[in-house]
Amino acid sequence: MPSRNFSFRLSLFNVVLFLGTGIQLPFLPLWLKAKALSDPQVAFIVAMMMAVRIIGIPLGTFIADLTQRRRLVIIGCAFSAAVAYLLLNFMSGFWPILAAGMLASALLAPIVPLTEALAVEGSAHFGLDYGRIRLWASLSFLLGSLGAGALLDVIPVQSVILLIAGAQTLGALVTLLLPQDRALNAAKHEPIRLRPFLAVIATASFLLFLLAAGLGQASHGFLYAFGSVYFEDLGYSKFVIGQLWAASVIAEIAMFAFSNRFYRRFGSVRLIMLGTAIACLRWIVTGLEPPLIVLFAVQTLHAASFGFTHLGTMHFIREHVPHNMRNTAQGLYSVLSSGVLLSSTMWASGSLYGAFGGGAFYVMAGIAAIACALAGMLSAINPRGPLTAGA
Repeated sequence: MPSRNFSFRLSLFNVVLFLGTGIQLPFLPLWLKAKALSDPQVAFIVAMMMAVRIIGIPLGTFIADLTQRRRLVIIGCAFSAAVAYLLLNFMSGFWPILAAGMLASALLAPIVPLTEALAVEGSAHFGLDYGRIRLWASLSFLLGSLGAGALLDVIPVQSVILLIAGAQTLGALVTLLLPQDRALNAAKHEPIRLRPFLAVIATASFLLFLLAAGLGQASHGFLYAFGSVYFEDLGYSKFVIGQLWAASVIAEIAMFAFSNRFYRRFGSVRLIMLGTAIACLRWIVTGLEPPLIVLFAVQTLHAASFGFTHLGTMHFIREHVPHNMRNTAQGLYSVLSSGVLLSSTMWASGSLYGAFGGGAFYVMAGIAAIACALAGMLSAINPRGPLTAGA
């Protein structure tokens, strides 16, 4: 398959990959509030939709490595998730909404790590800039959040779940255009084996990497769960809230457009260090309830707090994990980052917001500072090449 064909197909899929997430992340909490759920119930549902990835991600990514049929796993998960989100529209009450939301999230969960692994491998194989494929996913999130923010000023917030379900259905249809797995590798790889994989993930380098990158992304938990509620309590309209989310994603897109330059300049580990350090600064300033113009400026730091950390993460896995284990390693990272750590900070957000208001961002700053320190330890070890036992 020519590189241009691969880039076009994967970029097209990324155009719709995060469309539903762009609607869900800022506005699902508002939909849950409109369903007469309390703040702790909202935080619990949002957190459990993250936590259930602990099941969905490793199962999907392990099946992909075991069968070497990554594309089919993505297609199956995408269509099933679209049906589950549509089902959520008909749910009322805490427990039915929780059950349907967890089902939808579990089915959707393996798609992103599998797509990321495909994008990183394909970029390396064809000599492409990974970020210029990934930026379309960020643009997809932007279109979802900004478009939904504008729509929700003229339509009821109860429509949020239908917007999400429609976006996921569109994404499922586009999975049919994804390149075949064999387009990247003519040689057939051996299926994953448990003992060699355990030897890789038990190394000090990989464990430090998991904690540094995972905690860095988990520090975004309060923003993801209660950022829109916080902004609304500061007196901003839903359209302005959508613009605040859009500002962060526009900055992220700009970073991904030149991601190879950042990667060549800093390398994977130093990107994680820099991203987590800037995350610490971002949460401190956000918690100070700054004027709107400053809040917009701080939101652009998402390019580093999320973007640098994510870019470093993807390249670290590509550099240090053998090919036949990368889907599962990607899944393991996603489980810890999104399923355990991020869901924990999101779960705690309801209580933190009730106790401290915007001061809860200072807790997130502390988490980011710990992540930065761990990345510094990883930099001192400075792993080279594939990880082996004792590395």
